[in-house]
Amino acid sequence: MNNTVWYGLENLISIGSSFITSVAIARELGPSQMGYIIYVIWIANIASSFGSIGIPVTTRKYMAEYLGADDRATARFIYLRTFMVQAMLATIATAVSLLWVLHHAPPAFRSASVILLLSIWPAMLNFVSAQANVAAEQLSANLPASLASMLVFLIVILLAVFRHWGVVGVASAMFCMRFVDFAVRVLPTARTILKWNPENKSIPEHLYKRMATFALQSLASMVLTLIVWDRSELFLLKHLSADIRQIAFYSVAFNLAERLLIFPNVFAGAAGASMFVQHGRDRTRVPVMVAASIRYLTLSSIPLYAIAIPLAGPAVLFLYGRQYAGAVAVAMAAPLLCLPKAFLAPIQNLFEASEEQRYFIWATVFASFIDVGIAWALIPHYGALGACIGSGAAQTVAIGILWMIGIKKYQIPVPWRFVQKIVAASVAASLAAYLITSHLSAAAGLFTGGITAIVACLVLIRVLGVLEREDWERFAVVLGSCPPIMVAPVRGALSLMGLPMQDKAVPQQEPLI
Repeated sequence: MNNTVWYGLENLISIGSSFITSVAIARELGPSQMGYIIYVIWIANIASSFGSIGIPVTTRKYMAEYLGADDRATARFIYLRTFMVQAMLATIATAVSLLWVLHHAPPAFRSASVILLLSIWPAMLNFVSAQANVAAEQLSANLPASLASMLVFLIVILLAVFRHWGVVGVASAMFCMRFVDFAVRVLPTARTILKWNPENKSIPEHLYKRMATFALQSLASMVLTLIVWDRSELFLLKHLSADIRQIAFYSVAFNLAERLLIFPNVFAGAAGASMFVQHGRDRTRVPVMVAASIRYLTLSSIPLYAIAIPLAGPAVLFLYGRQYAGAVAVAMAAPLLCLPKAFLAPIQNLFEASEEQRYFIWATVFASFIDVGIAWALIPHYGALGACIGSGAAQTVAIGILWMIGIKKYQIPVPWRFVQKIVAASVAASLAAYLITSHLSAAAGLFTGGITAIVACLVLIRVLGVLEREDWERFAVVLGSCPPIMVAPVRGALSLMGLPMQDKAVPQQEPLI
């Protein structure tokens, strides 16, 4: 839970700053220019994704396993070897992407596209060091890089907006952010790991084969992930819709919905780091950890997404202006369709820790046909809304299959009663928000409806007796690790939900890095 705070702070900084800048960029460029630059950014992110899953996930899984067994020498070897392989892959991915954009990009967007794609190289290398810190359960080590890179991004993007640098300014901000992130994260992490004693011990022969197999499986799952989980619908929108603005509408709607993943990702990310280490110590306890993750993912995601449905339309109009009115319907559908994604990380981490990624691969293969089929049929008629429906349907099916397999195979004790109570409170709060927003202007409805729904949800959680005494111990760690400015509001929210607030000592953990 201590890692939860650090992981949450890093995500909050990243998402908060990127949200502010994305609104400024969207207003400055408008939906037409925004549509194309989003498409190029998506291509750059795809290239980076090839380096974010296979090798970095292998680094995290096996470093965590050997650190859990107190074998730093092998963990050190794993980091150095995977970093070298990643450097080679990053060079190839950057070169291929540059060749593509020089041949295909329109002249007006060519310079910006080249700058964006040059950022692939530092981004790919950065993933390995970030996952090494996660493996060591030292998520605080990732915070300085996030702070520095987000600050640089914010400064450059604001300059681009106020000085009207256009798409080149946006691309430059992205490159600067990723380069600073690389410099501040990779160098200290590598320096720390190199200090570990190699002990001149022989590396287990089976480790090479296990790592290679795991990396290839992760890479295969990543290719499928691009279809189901990483907005492949942008490609279909580009080629099936005559209106380039539909890409901007789709992106704006999903950006708002996926910003809500910050709270589920906080719990899932911290729990995932502990899950890999626990798998190296005592794997029989992992299903119980997954069940605990379900409780807190349910508490942090379902109310948030349910309340966001009636607030999404006013939010789009208030933040982006009337020029993005075409995104309102998509924005209201996106929270409901994105909700299943909040529950992906725990089950995916469980399969990765158990080296059973084949379940993820097959579920994603099946879901990819659903995604492409629905999007292909609906996009020509409904544009961004059709893409949203295809993506949401595929993600719901894939995650449903994964959880059914995981619950049966690992005997996960799912807290169904807890989930039912949270759903009931969330639906009631969402209806309260809808009744308010439907009678007010965008700004007034967003503010008044949001406050009303949050208070209603917290009170209903208390009335329904959702939380138990055991929840206090976990929340006490979070409360004790919060910055002083956040203690009072967090304490107030927990009290409103019925948790007794009293001072307790917060247990400290010895760092691995």
